[in-house]
Amino acid sequence: MKYHLPLVLFDPECPLCLRFKQGLEYLDKNLNFVSARDEVVYGQFPELSRQECLEKVHMITEENKILKGIEVVDYLALKLPGVSKFAWLLETDQGQKVKEFFYQKVEELREINRKSHEECDQCPRK
Repeated sequence: MKYHLPLVLFDPECPLCLRFKQGLEYLDKNLNFVSARDEVVYGQFPELSRQECLEKVHMITEENKILKGIEVVDYLALKLPGVSKFAWLLETDQGQKVKEFFYQKVEELREINRKSHEECDQCPRK
């Protein structure tokens, strides 16, 4: 299968990841998405680690550059129409701190959600 770039890998079993994906689809129709659980993507992009992609959002840009975690947020803030108008806010020290704080909180929520599903006998496993 040929994936079209830019490509965002996300965990479809994570409610926060699904919301992130839905929001991005609304903002930019040119982004493409693939499940980080799809083994086929790792054949086309062997430099990706399935485990890392399930732990943090990954994006492959049109230039074939792999972005991870907060790098994806930075890239999208600069590229997405509507959002890019406010990108200058993230360039300040205070803006960077706010972005990092927000991203860390989202990661903590993902971890809490993941752990609660690990304890559930009916939930899918990685």
